[in-house]
Amino acid sequence: MVFILVFLSEVAHSIEPAVLTLDLPRPQQVVQRTGIAPGVGYAHVAVRGEVPPGAEHALWEYRVIPAGAFQDIHWLSLATQIHSGRFESQARIAAGGWYRLEVRCRVGELVLAIGSVEPFGVGEVFLVAGQSYATNCNDQQINVTDPALRVVAYDSIKKSWAVANDPQPTPVDGSDGGSIWPPLGDALAKELNVPIAFANVAVGGTSSLQWMPEGNLHQNLIQAGQSIGGFRAVLWQQGESDVIAKTSAEIYISNVRIIRDRANKAWGFDPPWLLAKSTLHPTVYNDPEGENRIRGAIDVLSQQAGFLAGPDTDTLKDKNRGDTNSRRHFSELGQRNAALMWLTAIGTTVLSQSSKSTLCVGVAEVDITPPIGFPMAGYYRERLSEGEIDPLKAKALVFRDEHSAGALVVCDLIGIATDLKNEVRQRASKMTGIPESNIAISATHSHTAPDYMKELYLTLGNEQNNPLRAAYIEKLIHGPVDAIVKANAAAQPAFLESGSVTQVLPVSFNRRSVTRDGSVVTWMIADHPDFIRVAGPIDPQIGLLAIRDDHGVPLGILSNFALHLDTVGGMKWSADYPFFIEHTLRYSTNTNVISIFGNGCCGDINHVNPRSREHNKAEFIGRSLGESIIRDLHTLLPSAQQNLVVKSCVVQLPLQDATQAEVAESIKILDSAKRKEPVDFLQHVTAYKKLIIDQLRHKQPHAKTADHITWGLSRSLAGIGDTLPVDMNVFTIGQDIAIVSLPGEDFVELGLAIKQGSPFRTTIVIELSNCVESIYVPTRAAYAGGSYEVTNSTTQPGSGELLVESALRLLREAAALAHASRAK
Repeated sequence: MVFILVFLSEVAHSIEPAVLTLDLPRPQQVVQRTGIAPGVGYAHVAVRGEVPPGAEHALWEYRVIPAGAFQDIHWLSLATQIHSGRFESQARIAAGGWYRLEVRCRVGELVLAIGSVEPFGVGEVFLVAGQSYATNCNDQQINVTDPALRVVAYDSIKKSWAVANDPQPTPVDGSDGGSIWPPLGDALAKELNVPIAFANVAVGGTSSLQWMPEGNLHQNLIQAGQSIGGFRAVLWQQGESDVIAKTSAEIYISNVRIIRDRANKAWGFDPPWLLAKSTLHPTVYNDPEGENRIRGAIDVLSQQAGFLAGPDTDTLKDKNRGDTNSRRHFSELGQRNAALMWLTAIGTTVLSQSSKSTLCVGVAEVDITPPIGFPMAGYYRERLSEGEIDPLKAKALVFRDEHSAGALVVCDLIGIATDLKNEVRQRASKMTGIPESNIAISATHSHTAPDYMKELYLTLGNEQNNPLRAAYIEKLIHGPVDAIVKANAAAQPAFLESGSVTQVLPVSFNRRSVTRDGSVVTWMIADHPDFIRVAGPIDPQIGLLAIRDDHGVPLGILSNFALHLDTVGGMKWSADYPFFIEHTLRYSTNTNVISIFGNGCCGDINHVNPRSREHNKAEFIGRSLGESIIRDLHTLLPSAQQNLVVKSCVVQLPLQDATQAEVAESIKILDSAKRKEPVDFLQHVTAYKKLIIDQLRHKQPHAKTADHITWGLSRSLAGIGDTLPVDMNVFTIGQDIAIVSLPGEDFVELGLAIKQGSPFRTTIVIELSNCVESIYVPTRAAYAGGSYEVTNSTTQPGSGELLVESALRLLREAAALAHASRAK
């Protein structure tokens, strides 16, 4: 057998791989990076090509080799999508270049095909538009002088890239003189230490009217932007023809805004437009009034959102102007001076270090796995653990800038007791300086996690407790505190990307069903004779926030999906399906990325398809969610603005009541259950809930609650009265990212309402935060239908809507602050 394996391995190595044809990236292409500091950043580079025969189910890999490198570079996994004999993928590549990209597909050790493209780079890309000063109408053809020739131009006719020696490839203009772009590219490459690219669609003698969406010039602009993909900015050098045409300032402003808005809409993103003051043409006209009119219009535009002030090249006169052969465009001196002016304008606007955010982000994790023999949560009966499947952790995310700081820590627990929240907040705040109200602590809702509330209750009350259990309570408190402290210490400037991806493969289902008599039943299968339909929706979106270092390596990924964690069962500790999300992310990114999973609003959502008797398992769910994240991770958008806002409030939820008679009856039911006598499930749930409400509402409870229940005990909330005070946090970054922490097990419609009403591009709503004593929080309408979730709620109808209103109020307040900061 050993001989056969060795022989097969030798055969595999002896077969010559086929040539893998790559369409993207193209030779000498530059892909726009994320980041502005010299030599840092990254890009998700589109990789596309033909699939060789037999490679449909092969393993795909890539590696990036810097020019002149001789060391062996490791191959990395490449997630591909294959359709009709072609593959598409995205590879994360650090800023720099030139590079050689190699892609291969293999089955075992047999490499089926291998292909490469070189050189290509990741750097800065600019789209140039306007009229003659932006084309080749200047005196001197200038060549690129960067030693590595890291300045290139895109030819929109040939669909190819080449060194940006003059004349520039302008598709319609046809001029063959010199331009200002080679010296600008040289200067940028030297200053930023990354490759530089230009795509130029400028046309001499064109007015703003001719660039309007109805004409071909606008279409050329759009197509060029779409062909090169992302780019840093539009460089607009235009105005002389509008002086000649006597265009009014109002019309010029309107035209340029329309040109910009329609182009940005077609591109699907909003690059800044840098506007040069380019109105002077001494051999054609002498019209100071007209020049000032257009210059004034450019001033107005430069103050509006989405526009930035470019260079004032009208100030280049005398020796900066060429002879009559170039109709007094720029001389070589003027070309080089105009390039320097553009360098200054770009450096003080879109690439300004002074405008860089001071936001620092840190991630960390700490083990909180209990010992064998500690009680397990989840099923209204005592279960003592017998081992561990995978570890339980507390995972923290800390945001900090010069004005504010906040922390979110997510624990592999079934819920967060208010007592635990208070202890963690106080200790973490003392050790980090983060205000207590700016710390949110959430639970994933694992049902194979500890039942810790009674042990915490005894510890905080200095009551006698089992030594093993008391020792774990200290570990439990220290876990999230230590995670916050470590994340705070690790906080560093980072790139943030956010967005959402759709979970296509069904893994979540609304577990409530409407029946023929109008009532609602939880966990009814669809072939039941009384089944009419499911009672509500699901939320198929996976909300995402990726935190990357300067080179694009993911440090942490916060994911958010609405689905109960009750897929493992048994008597061993397990984080449930989020463990497999992290495993998938680490394998696919070839990093030790910390995967933080915050559960979405899933009070009525679980893993059981009512139309079948099959239950999805933890590994299947986690891997599927992880693969969905990896599939579309490259589609996340970077945060354009990184100012941090942290808001919090206390919401008073009206509590239900528990009379003395109800408490007495509940104790009888619970005693029967402990003796393992038959007890109706919903009566058991009601009895447990009534004792929780009794200790919350009454200064003098009708019963000694700790003698009868383990879950729901609280020192800090005992005797609180008619309403339950719950903490809510909102963390926002710029106008792009919002994280909302909600208490309780909330129905999916509540989370959907917050997302729909949020003014932020990406809103992540995490339930089971800061307080679990509300238990379930249904919608107002759901109370009428009854069943398990309604039975197991301590608050009155309308509580969920109060949470939605409070969350949206905090989000709007944060958005107003972010908008004011951006305007400033």
